[in-house]
Amino acid sequence: MQKKEIRERWFDNHVIKRIEGENGFQRISWGEKGTRMYQVDYILSDNMVFVTGDLGDAAYSLTCQATFENIKDFDLSYFTGKLSAYERRRWDFDYTLAQEQIEEYIFDWCDVSHFDQLSEDDNELYEELLYAARNWDLQDHFEKAVFSIWENSNVSWFDGEAASCISDCGKRLPRSFIAYWVGLQMVAEQLESKKEKTA
Repeated sequence: MQKKEIRERWFDNHVIKRIEGENGFQRISWGEKGTRMYQVDYILSDNMVFVTGDLGDAAYSLTCQATFENIKDFDLSYFTGKLSAYERRRWDFDYTLAQEQIEEYIFDWCDVSHFDQLSEDDNELYEELLYAARNWDLQDHFEKAVFSIWENSNVSWFDGEAASCISDCGKRLPRSFIAYWVGLQMVAEQLESKKEKTA
C-alpha cells in the first residue's frame, strides 16, 4: 500500500534529471522537472549506496557492487537490511498495529480467542502492555516499557523471549526508507527503458 502511494503520488512525475559517472561510481539526481519536491540524489560507489535529499540521508552497505543491474532485483526487506547509517529513527511506532500484534501474541500464548477468557493475571498483563503501547509514541520507549513490565511480572510464561517478541510490536518502516527503495527501482526501470529504446 505505501509502496503504491509513493510510486503513484510522490514519484509519479519523477525522472532521471541527471546521471554522472559509470558503474563503480555514479551520481543520479531523481526528481520532477521544475520542482524540488521529493528530490532524491543517489550515489552508487563500490558497494555503497548513499541517499540524500528531501527525504533525509542514509547509507547502505551492500554485499555486491552497487549497480542498478544488481539493485533492481533487491526486494524492500533485503535492501533495508543493508542500511548502515541514517539520520532518522530506524522504526516508526504504530499504536494500532501494536495493539493488534499484542492481542494476537497474548491470545495465542494463552490459547484463548477473547480477552474475557484470560485469567486475572494474564488479563492484567495484557492491559499493562496495551497501556504501554498507548502511552509511548516512540518504538524504543515502548521497548523499555515492555521490559520493565517483564521484570515486574508474576506471569510465568511471560519470559524474556516473550517480552522480546512483544517489544517488537508496532514497528513500521518509515516511509522515507520505503521511498529510497521505490526510487531506486523506478530509476532502474527508466534506465532499462532507455536501453531498450536505443537498442
